Amino acid sequence: MSHSITVRLFAQIREVAGFDSMSYDIPPEGVVLSNLLACLQQLPQLAVSLRGVRLMTAVNQTMVQGGHSVMPGDELALFPPVTGG
Repeated sequence: MSHSITVRLFAQIREVAGFDSMSYDIPPEGVVLSNLLACLQQLPQLAVSLRGVRLMTAVNQTMVQGGHSVMPGDELALFPPVTGG
């Protein structure tokens, strides 16, 4: 059984990274979002696109904060704050 999540990238994060989604392995018991984000920021394929960007995060299409637990099979969406006009 896979212990991975799907990470989806949006807006300029996706543009800089050059891809819109990736699979990422996490422990079977899950991981706290803030720790997961710290790990993702260290990946060569994401380091530049996430550097200095204030992130908004959603897990399974629900907005969440850093203390949220991410479990295998979840979908994590990363995007910059959205402004409207």
